[in-house]
Amino acid sequence: MKAKKRLGFITKLLVGINVGFALALLISYLAPVTDPANIWLVAFFGLAYPPLLLINVLIIIFWMFKRSWFAFISLLSILAGYRVMQNSFGFNSARTYTRKESPDAIRIMTYNVHSFKKYGSKNDIWTKHEILDIIREHQPDILGFQEYYTRKKGEYDMTDSIKSILNKANLYFEAVNYDNSRDAQGVAVFSKYPIINKGFIQISEKGNGNQCIFIDVKNKEQIFRYYCVHLRSIGFEKEDYQYLDSVSKKGKTDMHSFRRIGSKLKQAFIARSKQVHLIKEQIKQCPYPYIIAGDFNDTPSSYAVHEMSTGLKNAFREKGNGLGRTYNGDFPNYQIDYILTSPRFNVEDYRVIEKRLSDHYPVYSDLVLK
Repeated sequence: MKAKKRLGFITKLLVGINVGFALALLISYLAPVTDPANIWLVAFFGLAYPPLLLINVLIIIFWMFKRSWFAFISLLSILAGYRVMQNSFGFNSARTYTRKESPDAIRIMTYNVHSFKKYGSKNDIWTKHEILDIIREHQPDILGFQEYYTRKKGEYDMTDSIKSILNKANLYFEAVNYDNSRDAQGVAVFSKYPIINKGFIQISEKGNGNQCIFIDVKNKEQIFRYYCVHLRSIGFEKEDYQYLDSVSKKGKTDMHSFRRIGSKLKQAFIARSKQVHLIKEQIKQCPYPYIIAGDFNDTPSSYAVHEMSTGLKNAFREKGNGLGRTYNGDFPNYQIDYILTSPRFNVEDYRVIEKRLSDHYPVYSDLVLK
């Protein structure tokens, strides 16, 4: 009888690394259901879900090339998180046309426009015109803006331009950042339908742009509510982006910058958790079908997104395809902008418009209220 072949040191080391990455992936599945206010470390594993998934896929390929059953370690860890994968990757067919499938569809668009300028730049008239062209082409019925900017008159009077493009649309604008005699910045919602009610939900300190507003609109005989949300930003500064750039391009790290970024991420995870709870408490009082859309500043495998979307339809999951990336700035590009609806809405279409104007892509979805 032959003795079983013993594993060599290198194979044992590779198996150990494999088990480590498989466990890290399994821990990332806990992030959506673990409040960062209680256990913040798990949120970092949720943030790392895409690279952890990729690493485990590469490990499977490696073991398959070796014709080893160790491939099942990572395979089983990936299959255990299939529901998490569905929120991060769209498996629907891509669409190329922009027209609505149904005449009764309500086109919802959300867009963090970064004051209608490219990230890190000054006001740019060409960027402004290109953003307006997107609005003109897709003609949303309701358009929610985060980091909305307008001057009171002149070529940067964005309110006047957008109202004209959307055929005298109604507007609710909260200048939560600032408002003076020259210009203003905050969150805004334009609606082609009559606005019969509106409200402001303060989820951050005054003067902070991370807030939530809502409007109640009447379309024919149907009334529904639209929440425009901008959850807590990470608050990276120029030196943080420079550090991330040096790590990605040169592999240079230093503990001071690493701790600084880690601390900012931790604080943002916890703040968004509290903000979502505030919004959800207000939503309990909503008497109508509703839509929640905006910049959540968090990934599909996060606690904030999971809590906000519990009991709701996620337009990306219903009709999206691919990675669904909505952020195109210097931090790793993830899906952080969402359109969620209460069950009475059917999702007919979902699209990310990949035009790099702001540091976010505009997102729209066609919905039908049953």
